[in-house]
Amino acid sequence: MIDPAPRIVVVGAGLGGLTATLALQRAGYRPRLLEQAAALGEVGAGISVTPNATKGLESLGLGPALAALAEEPPHQAIRSAATGDEVMRIDRTGTRARYGAAYYMLHRADLHALLVEAVRTNDPSALRLGSAVEGAAETAAGVRLTLAGGEAVEADLLIAADGVRSRLRSALFDDPPARFTGHVAWRGLVPADAVPDHPPAPGSIVWAGEARSFVRYPVKSGRLVNYVGLSRNERWRGEGWSQRVPVADALAEFDGWPAEVLALIRATPGGEAHSWGLFARPPLPALTRGRVALVGDAAHPMLPFMGQGAAMAIEDGVVLGRVLAASSSLEEALARYDRARHGRTSFIQEESTAGADRLQSGSGPKLARNEDTLGIFDYDPATEPV
Repeated sequence: MIDPAPRIVVVGAGLGGLTATLALQRAGYRPRLLEQAAALGEVGAGISVTPNATKGLESLGLGPALAALAEEPPHQAIRSAATGDEVMRIDRTGTRARYGAAYYMLHRADLHALLVEAVRTNDPSALRLGSAVEGAAETAAGVRLTLAGGEAVEADLLIAADGVRSRLRSALFDDPPARFTGHVAWRGLVPADAVPDHPPAPGSIVWAGEARSFVRYPVKSGRLVNYVGLSRNERWRGEGWSQRVPVADALAEFDGWPAEVLALIRATPGGEAHSWGLFARPPLPALTRGRVALVGDAAHPMLPFMGQGAAMAIEDGVVLGRVLAASSSLEEALARYDRARHGRTSFIQEESTAGADRLQSGSGPKLARNEDTLGIFDYDPATEPV
């Protein structure tokens, strides 16, 4: 552990920022977590917590609470959108035995609230809301942040967890421009009883078709069904998953698809779905610079085709806590963090970008290249050498 303890500031109270803060607390530090929102709240969506991420959360003491909130899918079925036939089934019943941890599905807001509670239990003053960062500059001693209203915050170590369109990444790193991929995402969260003709079966189902794919899975003990559709679409749509569109737009995009898909879209509450454009970014040369470490989407924004965005953010946070606990200087800790994370996250970032073509090809051999066969779930952020 570094002595004297450095002033650590984490920016962004999403899953990555909260996990990093919790891991640092458990390592003996007292980080400050700045969040621009005046009140906490997570977007209503489902999330998969794959075994690699589960191992990280369990290492932070969250295992029992996570298990109480989540579902364990027995399988993932992949069906042809054209025929409805099942073309592949991934058995998940042996997940714990094979990988040492469960594969979970749950409501994203439940996981977010669990992390917030753990951080505040350790330090009620750790999380500061309404603290938007408007500027950042490196100094001889670390980083100086300028908040809205002009307040300056000094940090010996800055952990930037401010999301896919990270202002801190743009200010402090050589940030290549994003490229619109021509893919658009469509998302909704539907009460299960709103689609009585198509009750949600256990596990997740993916429909794969030409230029489009669609996944659905139950959360909240089957009371809600989360869906995400992905399509190639030349009509550019902005980045950021808070954008809303009429349900009619999503129905038109998946016109002719299986009845279960259309019924779910049609039942989306409020007559509006979320929709956003998917933008790809190449991996950065490094995840650290000076006294700054990037975490989660700020470090390696990923397309959703591997379902690893949240998992990588959780892994980042756990590893950060470990390297700060094991190092005698910030320079040593940041070098260890980059060595431990850069290769893995760059690989998964690139595989996620390529995943669209695999998923929407309908090809068995291409579909077989997935997170299971690539060994992604074997990784344990709590024990991997750092």
